[in-house]
Amino acid sequence: MKTAFKSYAQNFEDLMLYRALGHVERGCYIDIGAQHPEVDSVSKAFFDRGWQGVHVEPVPHYADLLRKGRPGDRVIEAAVSNCVGYTKLIVFPDTGLSTTVPQIAAGHVDLGVPALELDVPTVTLASIAEELGDAEVHWLKIDVEGFEKEVLQGWDPATLRPWLVVVESTLPNSTQSSHSEWEELLAKADYVHVYADGLNRFYATVERAEQLKPAFALPPNVFDDVQLSKHSFMCRELCQELQEQQVELAARYESAQLQLEQADVRHQAMLKSLSWRITSPLRKALHLLSFAARKREAAAQPQLSPGTRGWLAKMEAIEEKRHS
Repeated sequence: MKTAFKSYAQNFEDLMLYRALGHVERGCYIDIGAQHPEVDSVSKAFFDRGWQGVHVEPVPHYADLLRKGRPGDRVIEAAVSNCVGYTKLIVFPDTGLSTTVPQIAAGHVDLGVPALELDVPTVTLASIAEELGDAEVHWLKIDVEGFEKEVLQGWDPATLRPWLVVVESTLPNSTQSSHSEWEELLAKADYVHVYADGLNRFYATVERAEQLKPAFALPPNVFDDVQLSKHSFMCRELCQELQEQQVELAARYESAQLQLEQADVRHQAMLKSLSWRITSPLRKALHLLSFAARKREAAAQPQLSPGTRGWLAKMEAIEEKRHS
């Protein structure tokens, strides 16, 4: 039976890549601007299927999460650029907005998003390719908040030739397209455009385009049998409702637990009270009277079989012993 595909990516990027590359076993990826190992991750679904690869993430917090969450993968704590060195990174904590582009950062700051600056090392796609050696890379994703052109300028297609390249193609937090600034670099490297999802553009090598392009003929749909992760932006209202229900249930449980404990305290106090001890003979007498009345009622009932009478006698003996 086919297993449903669980998508972790922000806009089904992982699903579209898996359509084209699902036949590859234990493939290899490069995730530029990887951020979180699960939330909005393009590589998580592939990692769960035995793939491995390289994550490049300049924000220390997310790089550390990737090291812990992706055993066996290579995590490079750096920004990707067109040269090796250092650059200033404007970090917007707990978001995917961190950028090396001052103009873009200024826009977020103007909206009141808290920011801090870090000096971080830079690497190039060419230097990453040197570390990989002869390993074949099946997909490359670039999500660098306005720095796409510089990333592609540091790439040598002769030494690093992923089957598919996915590049975020709109300005941060905007529907305004930005691919005209850098798409020519992919065209010169003999990559052809095969799909656009409103946020990203997908490119395939010319030598594999005929094989891979049919996978991008249709957008994600019901026939993909896809499941969303709990972190999916599209599940945010449902997750919020579930969280509120969990909080309510926890509060009700704690209240019931407290009431039970209070009832037990009252019960123990009653058993130790003077009135309980004084009335003990009266309770025993009432029990005996009740027992005798039940016997009389039983005698007035129609004759029972010997087996039934034996069973009732045994039950009465147990009951009498319990109260003696």
